[in-house]
Amino acid sequence: MTNKYDIFISYRRDGGAQYARILQLMLIQRGYKVFLDYDELTDGVFSDKIVAAIKEAPVFMLVLSKGSMTRCANDGDWVRKEITLAVEQGKHIVPVNPDNGFDGFPEGMPEKLKDFIGSHQHSEISFGQALGATIDLMIKNRLVPTLGERVSNEHKDTDFETAQETLRKQDAHNRFMKRVGIIGALVIVLIVLGTCLWFWHNQQSKNQADAEMAALRKMCMEIQDRHKTFGLQFSPDLTREQMNTIDTLLQKMSPVRPDTLWMSQYEFTVGQWYGIKGEPYDEAQKDMPMTNVSYGDIYLFLGELGDMTNLQVALPSVEEWEYAAHGGENKETTLYVGDDDVNKVAWYRDNSEGHPHPSDGQQGKDPNMLDLYDMSGNVSEICNTPFDESGLYTICGGDYDSPASEVTASSRKGIDTNTKDKHVGFRIIIRKE
Repeated sequence: MTNKYDIFISYRRDGGAQYARILQLMLIQRGYKVFLDYDELTDGVFSDKIVAAIKEAPVFMLVLSKGSMTRCANDGDWVRKEITLAVEQGKHIVPVNPDNGFDGFPEGMPEKLKDFIGSHQHSEISFGQALGATIDLMIKNRLVPTLGERVSNEHKDTDFETAQETLRKQDAHNRFMKRVGIIGALVIVLIVLGTCLWFWHNQQSKNQADAEMAALRKMCMEIQDRHKTFGLQFSPDLTREQMNTIDTLLQKMSPVRPDTLWMSQYEFTVGQWYGIKGEPYDEAQKDMPMTNVSYGDIYLFLGELGDMTNLQVALPSVEEWEYAAHGGENKETTLYVGDDDVNKVAWYRDNSEGHPHPSDGQQGKDPNMLDLYDMSGNVSEICNTPFDESGLYTICGGDYDSPASEVTASSRKGIDTNTKDKHVGFRIIIRKE
């Protein structure tokens, strides 16, 4: 009898989800049947689906991301339950240490589990250019002896960048198919409901609905016409708030390269983030920079914004960020972005009073020659360029807790893609071919 699954992947959603999804993708491409639960793991009734999958799969793969074992000191923790069941079932345990980030076991975790995991060699998987090579080595040494050889798919990703792109395409396809299903279901419901309510619906309600739809269509057309330079095309399901937020955002884009590249004047704000997502937030924080979001969060968010607008919305590369910081074709040579006097352009350690300031151009700081504010200081800005070969990405410009020497136009640091930091935000660019 053929097993339904070869491998069960256990992971901690906080910090481990991206690693687990990439591992699943790479293993499936190499011919293995992999179970990965995408639902968030919470305390409660242990899912029969998970129990069945662990029992079915000969290999139990444990993602040892940073902090992954911390909550295993709690008796009701799901990851601890998964490990316990795998041990009881005598599964072949394959601990995976992504990017060598594992930070050990907590006090209070059963010694039996710690000893069992520790007795198995940890496969160190590099989530960078060497991803495919380290995966293949793990398969050869850890999986083939237990599961045997497998025939790989025709398409097989070999590095982290291409694997991420494959996942993005899969997610986009799934969102599209879900949207098609929802729209189809809504059409059927609306037809039935419209037929039932036709005789009950008074003319005044109909006129009000027609007027609101007409107003939204008019608003949509006006905003699209106002930003035809970008080629804006709204998706049909946006709310008034979403369209207004996007309209305001596009009005505050500064040209960096004529007709091909624009950058937002200000750091992306809390109001823009939640206004586009259509979620509630504290209005008092509306103009504050959006921080405490990881590179992965931003990547997914900008993908959704691109779907809403049909625009090439992205994080800038370091080259684009520094080109804009130096005024583009103006070639500013100031030490800080916009001036040689740090106090004229930047919120930093000596003047910020230990907190970020609103990103709205109304705080008394000067922009550079492209009318870009707060590129020095306030919050660091993450760019879409790797910092080094360790998998970190680059942040530029320094922040409100940085000394003056670290808020220059050329200041750079590295940050992990899963890190959420109150000092780190971002600004967007729009590219047009």
